[in-house]
Amino acid sequence: MNQHGHSALGMVLTILLIGSLTLHASRERLEQGMSLVADERQHYRAFWAAQSALQWGLTLSWPETPGCQQDRQQGWESCLQKVDDERMLLKGRATAGDLALWRWVAQEGARLRPLPHGWIDYCPLATAQGCL
Repeated sequence: MNQHGHSALGMVLTILLIGSLTLHASRERLEQGMSLVADERQHYRAFWAAQSALQWGLTLSWPETPGCQQDRQQGWESCLQKVDDERMLLKGRATAGDLALWRWVAQEGARLRPLPHGWIDYCPLATAQGCL
């Protein structure tokens, strides 16, 4: 009878050990998942801030010499760059982030007109130095 008690106690300890290892592994997977969710959330925030800066740049009045304008309150930056006689490249980004979006535009006076199918999520110029 004494031997049966030890084997039952051994089984209970084994089950507790397996349960704690399973809980530990589950907690680690949850922490990894939370980290991925936080990274994705940060990316979405940067994307929508860049999109907002791009739209804001379309509403601005631009001088003859293109450059950059900032809205410090919102944390947006829009930059305009002349590419050729017909097209200009508008860049929008959050000042706190690295993610930027571009849009082909045409200048009509001091205002910009977005060109059809001109939205792009990478700099279309051949050299990175050419991108503002």
